Amino acid sequence: MLASERNRSVLVHERADRSLDGIFRLIESAGASRPLAAVLAQMCADVAAIAAADVVSVYVRHVDGDGQTFTLRGNVGFPAASVGNVHLRQGEGITGFVAEKLLPVSVAVADRDEHFKYIPGLGEERFPAMLAVPVVRGGVAAAVLVLQRGPAHEFSSEEVVLATALAAVISHALERGEERERAAREAGRASARLPGTTVCAGAAMGRAVVLPTLAALARSPSAPAPAVGAGVPVAAAVERLQTDLRKLAGGAASPELASLALILDDGRFRERLGAAATSASPLKSMSELAREYARAAFAAAGDAATEALMSERAAEIEDLCVIVHAATSGETLVRPGDILLAERLGALSAAHALARGVSAIVVEGPLAAGGAVAALARAVGAPFAAGVTGIFAWAHPGDLLVLDASEAGAASVRVNPEATAVARFRNQRP
Repeated sequence: MLASERNRSVLVHERADRSLDGIFRLIESAGASRPLAAVLAQMCADVAAIAAADVVSVYVRHVDGDGQTFTLRGNVGFPAASVGNVHLRQGEGITGFVAEKLLPVSVAVADRDEHFKYIPGLGEERFPAMLAVPVVRGGVAAAVLVLQRGPAHEFSSEEVVLATALAAVISHALERGEERERAAREAGRASARLPGTTVCAGAAMGRAVVLPTLAALARSPSAPAPAVGAGVPVAAAVERLQTDLRKLAGGAASPELASLALILDDGRFRERLGAAATSASPLKSMSELAREYARAAFAAAGDAATEALMSERAAEIEDLCVIVHAATSGETLVRPGDILLAERLGALSAAHALARGVSAIVVEGPLAAGGAVAALARAVGAPFAAGVTGIFAWAHPGDLLVLDASEAGAASVRVNPEATAVARFRNQRP
């Protein structure tokens, strides 16, 4: 063979191919010197781009007294609050089955599979096509990589091979991430300063708190059925929320608040909510009620604006169920002085938190400055920052936060700030 022919047979694949670019980014993300939560979040986004998946999740194994549990540690496509709060035992659900058998599994419609386990609050019904691949290390499943898509988009055999290769990169990231986490625990809590956008100007310092989802409550060992006399009746809980909304909203007219008022005033819905809250399995019954509204939202025929409105309504229903469950069981979701963290924040959750004295609100995603949630925050003068990317990777419930949201529009959130930053904040207070 001539030298010129040999040279022509060698192809150098540079960074111009989208799929190759994605794999290069995935490898770079795996080696990044960041907390494991941030690394996995970025890798899930990279995998979603490479494999054209709507949802990508990484369930990481840990050993407890009863055996092995796989916890959702990285995700793109589900609510941010689900990360760290969704747990599956080995053998439980399709994910647990894959971890047990150490073999990939793909299904066209997940909830038709005998191993499927429904988890309320995730919205999995929108993404029935599923592919789960074990992340094997030392002969056991260190994690499970799960990809999901919408209807009629099942995964091909070639994509199973691709996902298996991607799982090997995730295995490397887990090994490096676990080493960093051990070092961080030895050195103390990590600090960070994250930028955002001011929704409501002001400054605040407090402990981070995250409102749970129904799925998180169902998995919590401290989530018993409401005890008699522990909390308030369902009707009283709903009326208290109505009062909170009226006080915070003042006389301002808002389509969002008017829509929420219709939910709270709906006698039929309140009856169903009351029956669910006082049933033998209140969390399960409330989850079924919220799931019914979610299904109605995504099955709705109409334009995109109508579907978006119904989807928002379904999310508010779940928020309402969480608030009612806490009220009827005597649990406290937030305390005065807390700083509320959220991926997205509905008006019902905002009203509940603000009425109970949270000092500030931080939202990871964007939020309309002219929306109902922003109006509620302004009504009590609570500092509010949105677009704080990475807040869930750095901050955990109980961490100390300092929020500085300037009038000019730029905001910053300090996570576990240094003592000098805390002293500076206190000296600036009147």
